Amino acid sequence: GGRFDPGMLYYTPQIWCSDCTDPIERIDIQFGTSLCYPASTVGAHVSASDRAGYETKGNVALWGTFGYELDPNKFTEEDREIVKKQVAEYHKYYDLIHSGDLYRLILPYENDRRAAWMFVSEDKNEALLTCVVMRKSPDRSFYLRLRGLDPEAFYADEESGEIYSGALLMNAGLNLTFFGNDDGDSFKIHLTKQP
Repeated sequence: GGRFDPGMLYYTPQIWCSDCTDPIERIDIQFGTSLCYPASTVGAHVSASDRAGYETKGNVALWGTFGYELDPNKFTEEDREIVKKQVAEYHKYYDLIHSGDLYRLILPYENDRRAAWMFVSEDKNEALLTCVVMRKSPDRSFYLRLRGLDPEAFYADEESGEIYSGALLMNAGLNLTFFGNDDGDSFKIHLTKQP
């Protein structure tokens, strides 16, 4: 919208980079914005867009200042629980996203099916991978090579408990074949370095 510029950051620490809040369209917008600006400056919200569910809307909005722009009076009880979880995740991953190194793994303008990005802490002790299925792929097989990890270290997937070497994750990749394969699906994987 022509409003996102360094001069504006003199006056305010964050800027709303687009009126488009569709989570799938925002991926292109946020990838482009991230080429010049850190996540801490990018206004990103969960909105009432019906193109994807709250999980994907939240996963995309985490890559920014994170907020909501919708009518909470229309929430179901399930929606309320999802929102509570998302707000907790925003606080949990805040330092990693706003101070970590960003790695763009699958660019949406080079792959019209999936987009993936990850944040890695400066000390390489923690990483957060996010992947969004923009359009269902006929090829369900999906391996993704991660970046920025310590190749000599081992990392645990917080949810599954699986442990991988950094070298394996960056060279052979992570088998994500059975993670989110339908339009608008998304997932996050939080990795922590093992002692």
